[in-house]
Amino acid sequence: IPNVPLVRYIWVVLLLDCVSTGGMQDSSNIVNCSATTGCPASLSKCSFGPETKVLDLSFNCIEKIKSQDFGGLTDLKRLYLQSNRICAIDVNAFSDLSQLEYLDLASNKLQDISTVPLKSLRSLEFLNLIHNTYNEIDFGPETLTGLQNLKSLHVGNTNISVLKANAFKALIDLPLRNVLLITGDLQKYEPLTLKAFNKLRSLTLELNTRRKPELFIDLLKDAANISEKLKVKNIDLLPNKNVSDLFSSLVYSQVVSLTFQNISLNDTSATYLLNSVFGSKIEELALDTIHFNGIGRWNVQISALHQTKLLALSIANVINPNFFRFYSLDYISSLFLHLTKLSLTNTSLFYFPCGVSLALDSLEYLDVSSNLLQEATLFPTECTNAFPSLQNIIINNNKFIDLQVLSLSTLHMKNLVSLVANYNTIKLSSGNSCAWTKSLKYLGLKQNNLSSNVFNCLPDSVQILDLSFNNISVIYNLEQFRSLHEIYLTGNQIFSLSTITGVPALRVLYADNNKIDKIDPRLLNVIGLTELSLSNNPFLCVCEISSVVEFFKNSLINTIDWPEKYRCEFPQSLKGQQISSVEFSVVQCKPGLLAGVIVACVTFLIGLCVLLCIRYKGPWYIRTLWLWIKAKRNPIVDLVQKNLDYHAFISYSERDSLWVSNNLLMQLENNNPPYRICIHERDFKPGKAIITNIIDCISKSYKTIFVLSKNFVQSEWCHYEFFFAHQQTFDEKKDSLILLLLEPIPTNSIPDRFCKLRKLMNKNTYLEWPQDEARQTLFWQRLKAVLDL
Repeated sequence: IPNVPLVRYIWVVLLLDCVSTGGMQDSSNIVNCSATTGCPASLSKCSFGPETKVLDLSFNCIEKIKSQDFGGLTDLKRLYLQSNRICAIDVNAFSDLSQLEYLDLASNKLQDISTVPLKSLRSLEFLNLIHNTYNEIDFGPETLTGLQNLKSLHVGNTNISVLKANAFKALIDLPLRNVLLITGDLQKYEPLTLKAFNKLRSLTLELNTRRKPELFIDLLKDAANISEKLKVKNIDLLPNKNVSDLFSSLVYSQVVSLTFQNISLNDTSATYLLNSVFGSKIEELALDTIHFNGIGRWNVQISALHQTKLLALSIANVINPNFFRFYSLDYISSLFLHLTKLSLTNTSLFYFPCGVSLALDSLEYLDVSSNLLQEATLFPTECTNAFPSLQNIIINNNKFIDLQVLSLSTLHMKNLVSLVANYNTIKLSSGNSCAWTKSLKYLGLKQNNLSSNVFNCLPDSVQILDLSFNNISVIYNLEQFRSLHEIYLTGNQIFSLSTITGVPALRVLYADNNKIDKIDPRLLNVIGLTELSLSNNPFLCVCEISSVVEFFKNSLINTIDWPEKYRCEFPQSLKGQQISSVEFSVVQCKPGLLAGVIVACVTFLIGLCVLLCIRYKGPWYIRTLWLWIKAKRNPIVDLVQKNLDYHAFISYSERDSLWVSNNLLMQLENNNPPYRICIHERDFKPGKAIITNIIDCISKSYKTIFVLSKNFVQSEWCHYEFFFAHQQTFDEKKDSLILLLLEPIPTNSIPDRFCKLRKLMNKNTYLEWPQDEARQTLFWQRLKAVLDL
């Protein structure tokens, strides 16, 4: 079927086979014990119940079929027993198999087929008894009684040397349609033996008449009048001195389809064969696997060719040692006038004569696969109208190389529907344009050297396109193919399907075994496919793959090989895993959400820190620390000076200045010797920043005296002075702070930013100013003692 892809063709064949043999079987009713029971065989090793419909026991070591072996299998339809050692079958072995339709006993050791108990098999349609050890074909009067549904019979083996007239007498009343007969070196054939077969559809003969070729004439005479289709296998058809024309009986035969397989011919026997065929009712002639010893010198009688019925000629697998001496067939081109179907496969054909191609004006189907043809030898430039009626052409596995030349060769073929050119070395040179016949619907270019530019050289009318196993990496320009229904791109180098758009009729897409790592489900939905294959691609398993899996699970598209052959290639940790089983967490698949959560958390922490800073005077500390650092870096402040200018720097509130002047300064500066005291009102240098003056004075003072009062803890500048003095103490690692409590200060009245003051007052001893004058003398002594340390 040239316009159906191979996969579909195989499926059609299998489906038809199932239908012709009783329909599709439920797998639960099929028991396969082929080559499993061991030797010696024991059927107990194979478990089957009464519901079994198909039982396969082939290729075991079964020697005998006993009565109880198939007891109760009343629903059994097919029984395979070929290739065992069966030499005996009990009389009642098949008594329960009234529904059996198919029985295969080939390749066993049955010595007498007349003893095979077939009477009870009333539904039997197919019986195979070939290649057993019997030496004679004799069914006997009782063997086939009751087989009124038998349609196919295979019988015989290479031990058969005699065919007697009564060999098939028991088959006269049976509705046989298909018969296979095998013999060995045939020594005797009694005429009319095959006449027992009446109105067969097909008869296949595997014969050996080399010693007595005249027997073939008698066999062919009988066989040619009992069947419409005749197939002869494994026979030497070379003439000898006793018999030259082996085919004369074909002229008056009823055969419509004649096939010879694995035969030997020469020019003489080929001439006799062709003359007989052209003078007969034969419409189809097939020659398969020919050992030919000749050069094509055929004396064919062409005077009455207008009467020939031959419409289809098939020649395949020719072995000819005189290949390069073979005649051109121009001289008998008139033989092909009526042909509608011609197949010349694996015949070493390297040139198709122009005269023959012009004579084939009725040819609709041409298959020249597996030859040595090129564009110029199949379509010579002088043959401008070759094969004018051609509808289907197959040129697989030849020497075609140029797609443009091939396209131009089809322009005159107004009826061409299908062109298959697989397994060549076809390519398209850059810049070349193509011109195809407008009738072309199916184009097969599988396994060539085509690259992505092939889409510039395809027929607009194409409906089915096969570009599998080429070097295509990019798909483009598909919108021009408005009728494209199926496209096959298996085994290329394609990275993306994003360009497969704008093809309204596309329903089938095969892009398996490429380099596609991502699939867009939205694109597949838009295309409107009914069948899809993307297996064996190197899929990138990231979060987006989840939507692909969901699409395939819920889609009505027939996804080929899903999910077994859809596996991850990247990342390495998931390599080889089915994409349908890959799972990702929300965090992995929604980084935006994760980022949002992180931002929210950071914002919350920052807000919390701000609130805490505000609550605990953080800005004041930051500002103060900044001022300290800034002042410390100021070169005006001499921080490395070792000779201190003051014994003490006094920090106090302006509201306590009167007490400082009248009491503290009087006592310290009038002392003998006097103390050098620094106060801001007197000793700060004009022009300097206040902060700089504070740091400068603290740095140049041996001690810092804090006059603590309620006024002090409320003063902003006192806060700075305390902070800088404390920081200085920390930097120089010395105890230089003197706390002088002028009046009691409640703990709860000290602001939060004075937390360090609160800690110092709790940990360190401080001097408390007594209101009692008697005790004031001791106070001054203690203060001066601290200053002297």
